[in-house]
Amino acid sequence: MISSVGSDAPGLATALMKQKTSEEQLAVTVIKKSQDIEKAQGEAAVKLIEAAALGKIDTYA
Repeated sequence: MISSVGSDAPGLATALMKQKTSEEQLAVTVIKKSQDIEKAQGEAAVKLIEAAALGKIDTYA
């Protein structure tokens, strides 16, 4: 199939590799953002638990 592309086969292969790399970079960025969000939520949960242990939660708000 690549032979049917002709002399532009290396250019096509390079373009496909660049696209794949871009997609992988996007996936990594999304995963890192998700991890940041989960970390923030975890820290917030720990603060809530610590506040509950000290009796500093306003349950009437």
